[in-house]
Amino acid sequence: MLAPGFEWLVAWRHLRDPDRRSHRTLITGIVLLILGGLAIAFAVKAPSILHLHSLAPGEWREARAEIWIGYLAMGGRIAVGLGAIVVLLGVLFSIFTVFTAMSVFGVFLGTAAPIIALSVMSGFENDLKTKIRSTKADVVIEKRDDRPFTDWQAVEGQLARMPDVAGAMAYIETEVIVKHVTNAAGMGVILRGIDPARAPRVLGIERTLKEGSFRYLEHPEEIPSDIIDARDKPEGTRALPGILLGEELFQHILRVFVGSEVDVACPMCGVGPVGPMPKLKSFRVAGHFYTGMYEFDSKLAYVSLRDAQKFLGMDGEVTGIEIRTTTPEAAIEVAREMAARLGPAYDVRSWEELNRSLYAALKLEKLAMFIALSFIALVASFSIIANLIMMVTEKAREVAILKSMGARDGAILRIFFAEGLYIGVLGLVLGVGVGIAACLGLGRYGLPLPAEVYYIEKMPIVMRATEIAAVGLAALALCCLATIYPALLASRMRPVDGLRYE
Repeated sequence: MLAPGFEWLVAWRHLRDPDRRSHRTLITGIVLLILGGLAIAFAVKAPSILHLHSLAPGEWREARAEIWIGYLAMGGRIAVGLGAIVVLLGVLFSIFTVFTAMSVFGVFLGTAAPIIALSVMSGFENDLKTKIRSTKADVVIEKRDDRPFTDWQAVEGQLARMPDVAGAMAYIETEVIVKHVTNAAGMGVILRGIDPARAPRVLGIERTLKEGSFRYLEHPEEIPSDIIDARDKPEGTRALPGILLGEELFQHILRVFVGSEVDVACPMCGVGPVGPMPKLKSFRVAGHFYTGMYEFDSKLAYVSLRDAQKFLGMDGEVTGIEIRTTTPEAAIEVAREMAARLGPAYDVRSWEELNRSLYAALKLEKLAMFIALSFIALVASFSIIANLIMMVTEKAREVAILKSMGARDGAILRIFFAEGLYIGVLGLVLGVGVGIAACLGLGRYGLPLPAEVYYIEKMPIVMRATEIAAVGLAALALCCLATIYPALLASRMRPVDGLRYE
């Protein structure tokens, strides 16, 4: 019977290639790293070395030089990435056999790639949730069947005594048309009436303000007047109520400034002799915000709750109540408890219910990405099977000698299982280490993205221990499963079969 330590030693010796002395792959990788580093360093220093800053803006020489410098920097980054991969392969080739090295490298790719991909997807998911929470609360309470919500102050009193509630605010929401002299046709938007004093505790929109202030909604007389709009206005004119616009609406659709006057029309808010009729009111732009989501930045406008009630004829009435919880996870429990307190006359929904389809699509996409990238580890497991089967054939003589010396089938099975486990653990450690390091590097230095396309300046990265553990366990499980057949094949080999042609 073989000692357990001896079995692991035999397994490690089978994976090694003591006769291999070539380091060409390692040297090639080091050369690529050096060339890539030099290219990046030259691209950074090139403007000062070539005195490009002294050229007049727009000169063809400067434009052409900047293009070539950009290509050089990109080539340097590619060379550094390839060099790192080639160096890793060179180190593996200098220690293990070629097939073992490729198997380890396959497990490495099958672990590092899913970790990076899932961290990027988690980053986008977290960025999306942050943007949604900047304009939407964690819990929303509304009356069912579109009945008037007039007892909202009593409901707010109940919320004040609940745990995990950081803030609550009544709001009004309706569809209106916003017009300006630069856009006479107008633009359909969502008008939200909010309490400017409570909004910073309930919504995260205050952090997204690019210009202006929530204070202007309460004190519109402090809004600086736009010179163009105020040119023909007589002095002493009553201050118009303030309105906050999204960045796209402010800058590209209406093309206004802080202090500009805009007209807000509600098609069905007025009542005339023959029925509903449009209602029009002027507001003064109090600022603009940038959430990073085109849907919000082009379709959302805020006014004070008092001005919204007066304009829409909803004195003492609101659309609903928004609640901010201490953590996003607490929203579900708060919504459940509040629904039990208020009864069936109220509709209480958490942020997950409000965006159920969106988050379900994100989860499904992440699951599909995990399954697709797991095929890399699956391919690596097939290479492990092929490698171990070849090793069983190659080491048939040693297996026969060990069995002749008294080794049982279980000992031979454990030796070849240990070989597959060595490959899996080594590839797993390298993959997890490189994956985490790459995510940390991307999070620290960032990968620039075109903001006009993705509405985000750099690629977001969020690493989650559960996802990394899932990737590691899946890769390790595939490697362990891949060793079963070759190990059984070796354990069932008879000594006479291994020594027949010796």
